[in-house]
Amino acid sequence: MGLKYTTIIRNVKYPRIEIKPSGEVKVIVPPNQDPAELVRLKSEWINKKLREIDEIRNQFKGLSDKLLLNGEFYEVIRGEEFSVNPKFKFILLPENDLKVLKGWLRNQLRKELDFKVRLFASILDVKYRKIYIRFQKTKWASCSKKGNLSFNLMLMALPESLRDYVIIHELAHLRESRHTGRFWEIVGTYYPDYKKAEIELRKYWLLLEWNEVWKNLRKV
Repeated sequence: MGLKYTTIIRNVKYPRIEIKPSGEVKVIVPPNQDPAELVRLKSEWINKKLREIDEIRNQFKGLSDKLLLNGEFYEVIRGEEFSVNPKFKFILLPENDLKVLKGWLRNQLRKELDFKVRLFASILDVKYRKIYIRFQKTKWASCSKKGNLSFNLMLMALPESLRDYVIIHELAHLRESRHTGRFWEIVGTYYPDYKKAEIELRKYWLLLEWNEVWKNLRKV
């Protein structure tokens, strides 16, 4: 049986292949290009990515109803008062009020960013303007041309070391806006393990796409 995929015809300059967390393969090509030929050329890469998705899904099977927080899974339990127990990995949530949890996550991330961004900006010798926290559909963070930094609330799902990497990555854009060789040299100077970090970020993004608690947090 051949590889299943969905073809999308668009007026794009370069064709591309997108693989969704669900395993769905989308092939985006201009009107004059044969998608089957592109799939044939990229079949090894596609199958490798699909195997990676299956491996991660199987590794974390049965954990989608727990909150991914600081790289660990927390049980969310209905309780009288809101509290977070890092030792036993559970969160008490009054009336299952996700607004309370979302507010706590935002406050925790704000405190960390206010300190870490200022610290790393000093080390990288760059200046930024404002820090925003919001849900983002496709990115962990972004840096505007004006020097404003926007961070995804889902960063709270990551281990702290990966949050550090995301901060350094965005601040490096204040010295080099594009992902050029020079940009990666800057990043590597301050976070030598950046290649491993990029792999880990892709894994966590998949986990969050499957996580029911984070999905519901987006809605409140």
